[in-house]
Amino acid sequence: MNKVKRRIISGAIVFCCAGVGISAAAHISKKAESGAVPAAVTNYDNETPVIILDAGHGESTYTKL
Repeated sequence: MNKVKRRIISGAIVFCCAGVGISAAAHISKKAESGAVPAAVTNYDNETPVIILDAGHGESTYTKL
């Protein structure tokens, strides 16, 4: 492969990788703006409890014999 084709292909690959990186950073920052905090940076003193009310009647786990 000659130098011109190699430079074009490598430039396209770098451009695509940069675009993916920028979009991933934008997605992560959008989640951070909405108040999402990774679990690794919270402690149990400041964490609010989550209560899950399940009104199901076991239909998904019940198997008939």
